[in-house]
Amino acid sequence: MPNTVHTTRIAAPAQAVHALVADVTVWPLMFEPNIHTEYVEGSPRTEGRERIRIWAFAGSQIRSWTSERTLDPHALSVDFRQLEPAAPLTSMSGRWVAKDIGGGETLLELHHEFQAFTDEHFVLHALHQNSPAELAGVRIAAEKPRTPYVFEDGLRIAAPPEVVYGFLYEAGRWPDRLPHVASLELTEEAPGIQRVAMETRGPDGTLHAGESVRVCRPESGSIVYKQLRTPTVLVAHTGEWRLDRLPDGTTLATSRHSVILADPKVREAVRGTLGTNSRVTLRRAKEYAETRRA
Repeated sequence: MPNTVHTTRIAAPAQAVHALVADVTVWPLMFEPNIHTEYVEGSPRTEGRERIRIWAFAGSQIRSWTSERTLDPHALSVDFRQLEPAAPLTSMSGRWVAKDIGGGETLLELHHEFQAFTDEHFVLHALHQNSPAELAGVRIAAEKPRTPYVFEDGLRIAAPPEVVYGFLYEAGRWPDRLPHVASLELTEEAPGIQRVAMETRGPDGTLHAGESVRVCRPESGSIVYKQLRTPTVLVAHTGEWRLDRLPDGTTLATSRHSVILADPKVREAVRGTLGTNSRVTLRRAKEYAETRRA
């Protein structure tokens, strides 16, 4: 059975390194290939078994899978196994292990073992591309800890979530609907997986280019996204549009941002820019949905 081992040396305690690997909520901000990760059953655990769902790049393609993980804080390891591997895989499992090598340093190992019915070289190429990127992400996060800055804006909309979702999902029409969107190119290479290249206008009229991947799930009233090209003030940026049905059938629409700042001094500027655009989008979604309902 083909297997790979990738390693990196980290100037941080092994317990801190293991904690980063264990907490998948920070993975999209820490791992370049990772788009979105969430817990399938329950909340984050510190020990024992859990199930998570991952959306990530495999080479240039975007794949999604569910994994079962076993966390062992005593051995500083995390074992994982994909439950329904995507083609060409028939099985995929592996292990993270953080080894204390003295002097406050850690050797982090990432093991993979897999079987594929075809295209074994594609799998190996993806592993040799993603694994070093993931190890580098852990190393940077452990050696230069930066707490994610998370903020959100919400708006009650007198329309069902399904109508509001339609406005947010049809991002290709945003240049005609949102004043701060100058241009937008959207491709949906698989149902619910959108790639977006967008230019937004700043308050002074300056154009800012950005590229992101969106995971759209109407059944849960959620669109999560990761910005692939960020401005220099941001190290990483993820977000979510979340629609919650209220008891009277109306919608609480929320825009949530999670960012790693390049410099803490830009915190308020980032909050102002991203928050303003999100609030404009929510207000336009409200106008659209309430008019459609009427």
